[in-house]
Amino acid sequence: MAEAQKKNMALAFDPFILTTGVFEPGMAAARCESETDEDRKRLAKAELSYYTGNTAAANAAFRALTQSDSYEVSIAAALGNAISSLSGENVFEIIKLYNSIKTLDVLFPADSDIKKMTDAVMLYFNIQLHNFSEIRFPPTGLNAFNLPDSLKPIAFYAYTHYLIETGDIGRAVGMAEGALVFMHKPCPISEIYLSLTICRGYMLRKIWDKAEYYFRYAWAQAAPDGLIMPFVEYRGMLSGMLEKCIRYEESAQYKRILELSNRFHSSWVTVHNELTGEKISDALTAIEFNVASLASKGCSNNEIADLLGITVNSVRAHLRNIFNKLGIDSRKELYKFVI
Repeated sequence: MAEAQKKNMALAFDPFILTTGVFEPGMAAARCESETDEDRKRLAKAELSYYTGNTAAANAAFRALTQSDSYEVSIAAALGNAISSLSGENVFEIIKLYNSIKTLDVLFPADSDIKKMTDAVMLYFNIQLHNFSEIRFPPTGLNAFNLPDSLKPIAFYAYTHYLIETGDIGRAVGMAEGALVFMHKPCPISEIYLSLTICRGYMLRKIWDKAEYYFRYAWAQAAPDGLIMPFVEYRGMLSGMLEKCIRYEESAQYKRILELSNRFHSSWVTVHNELTGEKISDALTAIEFNVASLASKGCSNNEIADLLGITVNSVRAHLRNIFNKLGIDSRKELYKFVI
């Protein structure tokens, strides 16, 4: 791409098609086919492959599209490649991609729109990886990126997710609920992520009925197209709600989420720990991680048993195994090893 073309490109585009796309639930494939530009159609299909759990196909498609002549397609593909790689085994490729995107900072003027887009991508990626020490919000907030309207819901998701993970739960839930109410609908994927963020906020406040409402709303948006990856990404943070809402009602999808989330979690932990120097554990089984996560948030054994559909004695047994694996003596120390 010529230098003049790079400098003149305005941030008036939305580099994502499906993630921020407006379509009725059940029409995701049709939304992909509606793209007339071939590279953007391939990008949309790669997004759909990822969200439906076909992560190997998504990773291959994203990787190929990083060579696109379109900057918006190539930068979106780079982010998609990094995120989809979390469900594979080559986690150090993600570190390489992360560092490659980060080096783009020095290639463009500070006030250029491409620099703003690169900064927005890095902000999103760092929030997803809980790499909070690298997060720098512009003084004027998200508006500094001059985002297109279609990108604002997913930007609100990223920001509210950040707020929750840094302890500002009430503000996060309020902002996410407001974004969900006022966004252009139907926009299933943005709605799923916002709803899961709200669900997590209410879970942290132990307001279980509202948490369940937003989880079920997210699932209603996802189920017609099989968009299970947001639930895979959030599984550790939604410990118990998956079991309560879909373990028996949607057993086949629940098993797929478990299978994918085991790979995703292991890769995510490796990348997160590499970038942050933290020691979140990948030594726990799926059920142990759920128990540890809930216990670290102050849930009683009875609450954990009720949420996970197991006995109180099973909870006690899992906690003994968790303490042995992590070399700790109390629940107060769990926060260092779980999300």
